[in-house]
Amino acid sequence: MRAKPRTRYPVTLFWIGALALLVAPFLAVAPVSAQQPGVPGASEISPDGYTSARVCGRCHSDIYKSWRNSLHAISLTDPIFDVAFMQAVRERGDDAKRLCLRCHAPMTTVNQDYDLEEGVTREGVSCDFCHTVTAVHLDRPDKPFSTEPGLTKRSILRKASSPAHEVAYSELHGTSELCGGCHNYVTESGMAIMSTYDEWRHGPYAEEGIQCQDCHMVRSAGRVVRPEVQDSEKTIHLHNLIHDTEQLQSALEVRILRAERSPRGLEVEVEIKNAGSGHKIPTGMATREIVLTVEVGDGRRTTKQERHYRKVVADAKGRPLNEDYEVLLLGAKVLSDNRIGPREARRERFVFDAPREGQVTVSATASYVYSPMALHRQHLTVQLGQAKRAVH
Repeated sequence: MRAKPRTRYPVTLFWIGALALLVAPFLAVAPVSAQQPGVPGASEISPDGYTSARVCGRCHSDIYKSWRNSLHAISLTDPIFDVAFMQAVRERGDDAKRLCLRCHAPMTTVNQDYDLEEGVTREGVSCDFCHTVTAVHLDRPDKPFSTEPGLTKRSILRKASSPAHEVAYSELHGTSELCGGCHNYVTESGMAIMSTYDEWRHGPYAEEGIQCQDCHMVRSAGRVVRPEVQDSEKTIHLHNLIHDTEQLQSALEVRILRAERSPRGLEVEVEIKNAGSGHKIPTGMATREIVLTVEVGDGRRTTKQERHYRKVVADAKGRPLNEDYEVLLLGAKVLSDNRIGPREARRERFVFDAPREGQVTVSATASYVYSPMALHRQHLTVQLGQAKRAVH
């Protein structure tokens, strides 16, 4: 386009326009009029600190409702965490606070509120923490996140704008690295206590570009912003993270491949497969396990055998650790790890002493087993898969 004749400062205007066209695709922040009057909660958005999730929920109501039902929302109030946290603080005091709260109340890494005096800190893994993260440092476990609290909120939306705050596109928020800052805990000695992110990174899902968010934050019906505030997309990424029984059950498959009599007895071959999880099963704390139980019954009696899949963490003296807080505070070595990797199938063989004639029933059940302390011990068992077969 040619500049119009007699325009003042035509060269300057030309270069300003050209520069704007060149830079615009790379601009991270979409300029808006922050804290615009009439927008619910706009005046309560902190210009240089963290903002309560309740304020976010006044405009982002569908996303807020989804988050409120998540483990992130109760990361600090979950009774299982509360007991482990109290045990850890009793053992290590302030050191335990810094270790546990950097993920269960991650705002503490910025506001240093380790005594949990501020209401916003007690919101756990809240909206404003995740949406102000600018970088993740997996090689810096003591402070894995760089954050910029304030008016700018970051997400994977490329053309977003807001009448209440500034917005920025963030490629990081669509990657598993964002999750890896917490869901990977490696000690100073290099021992992986929790390795969910690494399990994904070294597996087939990472090779195919399938991120944590693709499974745990699927798109669903909902509005990014309430329609009376602003027109927006009509689908949202669910923020409840889908850590539920149904997802656990869909992760494992159990099949009885063979069940037949032989001179040795009743020989049973069972396949257990991690068919739907991008990380090992079970993942997270080493106090969790998968138990494969095979039972044979003839109508009069039932016999069973088991296989256990878990990571066994020990202290520096080689003593296996069975409590969550001990694993985090004292974990020094991995004694064994036979958990099932992404898309991995295991074939397990069993021999039972069974009647040589008549019908027997064979069943194979995989269960998720976790026995944390919650004021008093809670034994959690979730049946993940089952198969049965009659043998004549």
